[in-house]
Amino acid sequence: MANLKYLRLPQYEVGRYPKEQLEKVQALFSQAFGGREESLEMLHWQMENNPCLQKRATTLWQDNTLVAYNALTPHPTYLYGKEVVSAVSGTTMADEHFPGTSIQLFTECEKQNDDIAIIYGFPNKNSYNITVKYLNHHYVGDVAFWTTDAKKIEVSDKIKEFDEFSEEYEIISRELAKTHDFIKTRKKEFMDWRFFRKPEYDYRGFEFEKRGFIVVDTYTENENKQLQIVDILADSDEVMSELLKYAVNLANEWECTTVKLWFTSAQYKSVLEEIGFIYGDHPFAMTVWSQDLDISKSYITMVDSDIF
Repeated sequence: MANLKYLRLPQYEVGRYPKEQLEKVQALFSQAFGGREESLEMLHWQMENNPCLQKRATTLWQDNTLVAYNALTPHPTYLYGKEVVSAVSGTTMADEHFPGTSIQLFTECEKQNDDIAIIYGFPNKNSYNITVKYLNHHYVGDVAFWTTDAKKIEVSDKIKEFDEFSEEYEIISRELAKTHDFIKTRKKEFMDWRFFRKPEYDYRGFEFEKRGFIVVDTYTENENKQLQIVDILADSDEVMSELLKYAVNLANEWECTTVKLWFTSAQYKSVLEEIGFIYGDHPFAMTVWSQDLDISKSYITMVDSDIF
């Protein structure tokens, strides 16, 4: 651990996922996020129903008061050609009345989850400054949106809506692992859980003859309705192009103004640009705990974050 020698911080009692005290997680969430509410249904889905690993939360306590909480979302992954478990560091919150929680929280989280091969996140400014300065978290680059305008275009009639993943997509992701350092394994059970069993979200899936798929939703910001491609996978550039065109046309049909997605893989840059996507909107800093990662050789989409 770096740069901690001269820091004198309070030490709190360390815990794990507080299954019997979830009302305290809800209360801390509301305090940390301006009165927003986290439902029990969402907590159960995220922490208890993940088919990869469950209950990966780290907690800090002062007596019987929950003062800090960090949740990981693990998922099956290929890392440098090896099948492992990775995790995104997602919901992180602390009681502002208890100083110095962040460093201990992230340190204990890493200790508790040493069976996870790689932990990464997209921290806000406050967390970024703490974790990069004081802990061994590596800034590996910004992940920004590819965006284009919605418009009516001709699309393939081979693309149909679906509501259950097939095992073919695990095979395609395994093939793509040969040309990418990092890619989430699109295992059927995990993907069905992530998209079609997630409460409070309305994802729609469209696939090209089980050779590729997109999962989309809509998001409105400043009265601007946008179509988000939350995940995309294809067995060829041709299928990838057809799926992206379908999204652009679908956005027009749904009266959206914009289509946006994350896509870090340099392998598809020309495909995106040919359809009219432009890169660079709203960059998110990405950090990886205790190791580096070349994001241009990584297959990162919105599904790799817990906020989409």
